Amino acid sequence: MEILTAMTASFGLMAGYYGLRSAWRKATYKKPRARGIDPVGEAEVFLAYGRNRDAVRVLKDALRDEPDNLAAKVALLRAYSSSSDSKAYCSLARDVQHQVKDQPVWHTIQENGRRLAPQDPLFAAKA
Repeated sequence: MEILTAMTASFGLMAGYYGLRSAWRKATYKKPRARGIDPVGEAEVFLAYGRNRDAVRVLKDALRDEPDNLAAKVALLRAYSSSSDSKAYCSLARDVQHQVKDQPVWHTIQENGRRLAPQDPLFAAKA
């Protein structure tokens, strides 16, 4: 019984710590541009270290300020692909399709899309 009580208390402390840590990050967050940093570059660093949630947060924030930033949208597609978020990936791919359809990046978007959502006709290979 003592072990169960100790484990419950330990779990409560860990949950409290992570909750406070998350709240602190949100409260002290400054946009990359306000810090003199390119948001896409910062997101790429996050992606390189496997911090997909941080990359998504930075890129979504950048797109709120610059909704036509194609580089941010393509980086966000990469973040969605890395985190296997097929619903968000497909939605954003449809949004950028008309801008990148004739560029090499579209082939990469289609390849990742076929992996995430093979049933989606947007990513069908052209014969």
